Amino acid sequence: MRSAVEPHEHAVLSGRYAESLSRREALAVELAERIAGDPHSVTDDFWRQLKTEFSDDELVELAFACGIFNWGNKFNITMRLDTDGAAYPRGMRYRDAPTAWRQPATT
Repeated sequence: MRSAVEPHEHAVLSGRYAESLSRREALAVELAERIAGDPHSVTDDFWRQLKTEFSDDELVELAFACGIFNWGNKFNITMRLDTDGAAYPRGMRYRDAPTAWRQPATT
């Protein structure tokens, strides 16, 4: 199974998935990237592109899966959790300070 998945994983992690994956796969990855980065970037035009490759049921499943994984990632980052080392390296590093959050002013 790893030999079947590994080329896809490398394409996604390199950011060159549009040239390495099928249109359907690339659109799914782009949806995940847009949802993770800014859900508002899932525009009507992009939604129309998605609908050329996916059914309504598939789009619901993709959006749901992206939402659940994003929630999990944010939870893990907040809790400063690390991998168990089984398949991924240990020693996750997190930024020391958030970029957008500002401490409320005290009165």
